[in-house]
Amino acid sequence: MTLNKTIAALTLLVLISGFLIYKVYIVPSAMSAANRNTENNGASYKVLESQNIIVGRDIDQGYYNIKALDSEAVVAGNKMHKNAVLHAEPYHMNVKFSIKGKIEFKPSEFEKVVKKNQKIIMKDPGHYVVGTEIPAGNYLLSRTTDKIRVFVDIKDETQTESLQTIQWEIDEKVKKPTEIELKKGYNVYIDKTGKDGYISNEGDLVLEVNDQESN
Repeated sequence: MTLNKTIAALTLLVLISGFLIYKVYIVPSAMSAANRNTENNGASYKVLESQNIIVGRDIDQGYYNIKALDSEAVVAGNKMHKNAVLHAEPYHMNVKFSIKGKIEFKPSEFEKVVKKNQKIIMKDPGHYVVGTEIPAGNYLLSRTTDKIRVFVDIKDETQTESLQTIQWEIDEKVKKPTEIELKKGYNVYIDKTGKDGYISNEGDLVLEVNDQESN
């Protein structure tokens, strides 16, 4: 009887250890910036309407481009007008959140951001990785309108510490662009909201190569 109890205890210990290893090492690594690409993205396309969501049950773990299909939608507290988009939102296994309205969950493809007249145009708020979507370099950051509130957070590869944050309020007169340094692997989070508190895809952020820094 004692031997059976010992075997049972050891078996339970192995199972618990295996589960912890899976949760601590395997699951997070599947969502790390190092393998954040189209091939490794476990997300799958879905259109869902108002409900509570559990990742792994209602949607797969992965990175999504979130698009509002209704005029007044809400995703995890983010208010969105119709056709507004959140770029590469990460959803980890067992995370719970709610949505209101009709929402499109589309697997992110991590394409390079749009370039116009040698300037990089950042239209959609969300998450970006330097070296994948944004070329590494020294830049001058500006916005095309002061009618949106802007918050930018730049983290290194570990995503544990903010290296630089930029915040511009609505109607704030920004005298000059902000200098930023983006190295390969850095993570850039962009939040843009209008006066009504809704996520805004109006107005762009512009990254212009800082020639003075490059020389």
